[in-house]
Amino acid sequence: MQQWLEDVLSGFRRHPADAGKAFVTCFSLLFTFVTVSVQFFPRLKIEGPFPLVVGVVLSVLWAVYSVRKLARISFKIANCNTTIEVLFGDIFEQDGIIAIPVSAYFETQLGKPVSDLSLHGIFLKKFFFDYPQELDEQIDEQLKDEEFQRFEKAEGKNRCYRIGATALVTVKGDRYILFAFTNADAITLKASSDVELMWRALHMLWERARNESSGHPVNLPLVGSGLSNLGLTSRDLLNLLILSVITETKAKDITRTIRIVLHRSRFDEVDLREVKRHWKGN
Repeated sequence: MQQWLEDVLSGFRRHPADAGKAFVTCFSLLFTFVTVSVQFFPRLKIEGPFPLVVGVVLSVLWAVYSVRKLARISFKIANCNTTIEVLFGDIFEQDGIIAIPVSAYFETQLGKPVSDLSLHGIFLKKFFFDYPQELDEQIDEQLKDEEFQRFEKAEGKNRCYRIGATALVTVKGDRYILFAFTNADAITLKASSDVELMWRALHMLWERARNESSGHPVNLPLVGSGLSNLGLTSRDLLNLLILSVITETKAKDITRTIRIVLHRSRFDEVDLREVKRHWKGN
């Protein structure tokens, strides 16, 4: 309930004029309906403070509904069979394949190589905290035909793969595509990326998703919003992801549903109502 009230207040703060218009429109329609009803049915008595209170309450509820921030939207890509969903939630609770951005070293060690605050780190803690060698084995098998360069680093792995390299990892019957999204400094281990690398990484991710999805949904986080130092706002990152999905889908279908899952901490930064309005009829 508290979260719902916060969402409503956020909607009013962002769209006060729209809230006012919705209230006036609803109240005007109710007033017109009552006036016409009394005119044609003289025996119908609608008068006194109670009908007025009801009209005001209904108008306020309509205003709330009209401007409340959405937690989920979906829209179809024009002339395609693919639907894009954008929602706030936990990506690990979604059905289908889940994409996890990682560094070009495909690290499996928590600490400096992989921050426990990143999605990659949460993935490691959730599924491989006590069994990192099991993940290493799957990654090595997946990347056995990929070219790499060796770099001596202060900590972690020394095999550096190309940006966009992918590894399909299976955990308890669920599938995850780890894709190389960032570079890492050999000394500080700090991750970094840019828009060009992001676009390249996403292109390779969609190529792998085409081969692995088999019609199941593909889930993607708000790539670039974490420790990769991309320097873009959440809204700009989301627009880039949506543009990437549309561009790749129109070139060749990926799957029927592609879902972009945003962490709840981004709720005040992204208004999904505006996002849907922007991309409607893409």
